[in-house]
Amino acid sequence: MTVRIKFFAYFRELYGGRERELALATGATVGDALALLADTPERRCELFSGDALKAHLVVMANGIPVSSLQGLATALQDGDTLAVFPMVGGG
Repeated sequence: MTVRIKFFAYFRELYGGRERELALATGATVGDALALLADTPERRCELFSGDALKAHLVVMANGIPVSSLQGLATALQDGDTLAVFPMVGGG
């Protein structure tokens, strides 16, 4: 199956573009997709703190926020879209 990953803010520089497609096995999870994206030490450091998502990281699956460990087990379907970006604050 194929999943689209959209990158925002500095993740665009880290991954060299606005989006990419990942080929995943049927039944793959959000965690599986992110593990494939963590293909260098620098990228892994930006995505994970241990086995959990970094606290400042926002991952959305089809527009729905994915929370740390529980969300990593969210099953993906062919054609799904993940968005990856840092949490933004304002004032």
